Amino acid sequence: MICRDFPLLYSAQLDGHAAEHDQIALQRHLRECAVCRRSAAEMRSLRADLRAVAAPLPSRELTGQIQKRLRQEAATREQVRSARTPGVGIAWGDIRRFWFNSFANWFEGRRAKIFSQGVGAIVSLPLFFVVVTEVFKQARITLAPANSAFEATDDNAGRYHNLFKAALFPSPPPPALNPTYEFVGAAASLSEGDVIMTAEGIRKDGGAAKVTFYVPPNDPSIQAKLSTAMSQRGIFYKPNQSIGTVAVVYLSSTTTIGRL
Repeated sequence: MICRDFPLLYSAQLDGHAAEHDQIALQRHLRECAVCRRSAAEMRSLRADLRAVAAPLPSRELTGQIQKRLRQEAATREQVRSARTPGVGIAWGDIRRFWFNSFANWFEGRRAKIFSQGVGAIVSLPLFFVVVTEVFKQARITLAPANSAFEATDDNAGRYHNLFKAALFPSPPPPALNPTYEFVGAAASLSEGDVIMTAEGIRKDGGAAKVTFYVPPNDPSIQAKLSTAMSQRGIFYKPNQSIGTVAVVYLSSTTTIGRL
């Protein structure tokens, strides 16, 4: 035990609330510490003097004040109980005060979020109007006739409105390749190198009106056979009008036949 803990434990012992091991520690400390022995003597003397003082009798004025305070407290509790009962004792001012406090508490809790979202909305609105304006401008350029005042004249503007047109009006998917025996035989004759060609103007019967070779085969006779095979009906499968009329065909002597 240390001297700092002595007053609290000794006071508990005088009141009869000290545990047994605390009492043993107090007695041991009193034998060793002269300062705490003097403090213990002063505490016992003060306690004896307090017991010798007679308790004062309450005056009539004090009794009246206590009773008045009790009546006021009872009236306040009755008002609170009436206010909690629906439809009883609720004033319009109390309702307004309640809603105002509720809104103030809600706004205080979400003030930072509302502020950040408001700033984001203010910044986003000008960007939105700029983007919408540019989109409509490009749409007017794209959809205007050739002699329109909005027609793009330079390469960059033409490239941009072509990209915009492709985004607004995506190209339909190309028709599926359906190789015939003549086409497979001509492709099997390839000895080396790759062949890349386009079939344009594909008809409803699946034949190509025009064949253009971008990487032709080494043998001109094979090129002629491929052109003839791709012009025949049934080489392409075009089930409906939403399929495109242009297809790109890639052939290789080392891989299987594939269409780009």
